Amino acid sequence: MGWLDFALPFFADERLITLFFILQAVGVIVLIIIGWRLKRLIRQYRSLLKGKTGENLEEVLLRLGKRADNLEDRLGRVEKDLDNLGEESRNHLQKWALLRYKAFANTGGEQSFSLAVLNHRGDGFILSSIYGREESRVYAKAIKNGKSGYPLSDEEQKVLARALSDKSLKLDEK
Repeated sequence: MGWLDFALPFFADERLITLFFILQAVGVIVLIIIGWRLKRLIRQYRSLLKGKTGENLEEVLLRLGKRADNLEDRLGRVEKDLDNLGEESRNHLQKWALLRYKAFANTGGEQSFSLAVLNHRGDGFILSSIYGREESRVYAKAIKNGKSGYPLSDEEQKVLARALSDKSLKLDEK
């Protein structure tokens, strides 16, 4: 057994130990870099949570969440009220048409008229005034779903058709 046989295992162990020391040094350097980056990340996280005004971001987010919930509740109530108002407005008188005409050949001017006033569903009335030299008469006829339970004159039919067509303009017939 020579000197080389005795020294080789010793040098192999020494090389192995050196390799372990190098690996440990590299590991310590990596840990220092990771620690430094982690410290920077934690500092950024805390800065983010504080915000510019020093207010805690978590509290701000919770407060904004509560406000969003309140706004959703209010929006729901507004939508419900709007639906109710829309339904209610269908009952209001909103369609109309007016027709002026000469009822009798021997009277001057277009003094007679028919006026139709209806709601969205076609319910309402027709008001007609027939003007004559000796007398004037006024008639009112109820309208339900766009129809009258009473016979309508030609002028009343025209004014009703015009009011139902949503072209609520004055009609003149000569």
